[in-house]
Amino acid sequence: MTKTDQDIADKDSNDPGIYTREYLPVPPPSGRLLVKRGGHSITRQIPKPIVLIDTREKYPFDFSRLKNWIADAKSQALRVGDYSIEGMATLLVLERKTLTDLITTVIQERSRFFNQCEKMTKYRWRALLIEASYEDIKSPYDYDTYNTVAHPNAVSGTLDALEARFGIPVIYTSLYRPLAEEKAASWLSKHFTYWYLENNGFDRVLQEGDL
Repeated sequence: MTKTDQDIADKDSNDPGIYTREYLPVPPPSGRLLVKRGGHSITRQIPKPIVLIDTREKYPFDFSRLKNWIADAKSQALRVGDYSIEGMATLLVLERKTLTDLITTVIQERSRFFNQCEKMTKYRWRALLIEASYEDIKSPYDYDTYNTVAHPNAVSGTLDALEARFGIPVIYTSLYRPLAEEKAASWLSKHFTYWYLENNGFDRVLQEGDL
């Protein structure tokens, strides 16, 4: 019996033993991204983005606990990718892959995935977010969990090749979904903030003096 991504995600998200290292992740920040001009905060002048979630996402990220970064999320058919931002749908794209989906995609659906990456190059900002760490990808895959005999080097090497060929940054996150959601929210909101500053008469910096 093959487990679904949601089965694995639920197991990973609820398993307190997933963190076997010597540290635990700190909670996400509760405040807004600080933007200053003339020594004073102008953060309140900057709206929070509305995330667009592609209608094909079966188990989309939940941004409801990250209200400091994300105003809201809504479902919308996207031309490519899984996430974008309202007002930036032709400029920004974020593709998300669980570890299960990633293995299947790069091994069995390689041509289609490369074609999709080619389409992503048309966007000014793009990234591939993996719901796993590099350590997870490089570790042997349990067949009962991932239903594959793929070698970790084949998967990790393909990601490096995609990044080199298409210039698409690969963001490694965590099997623990809340951390992956936090990383996505942070990435999306910061790109929105810089874009908003750029398009509303501000320099593309968070604080004066930033390079």
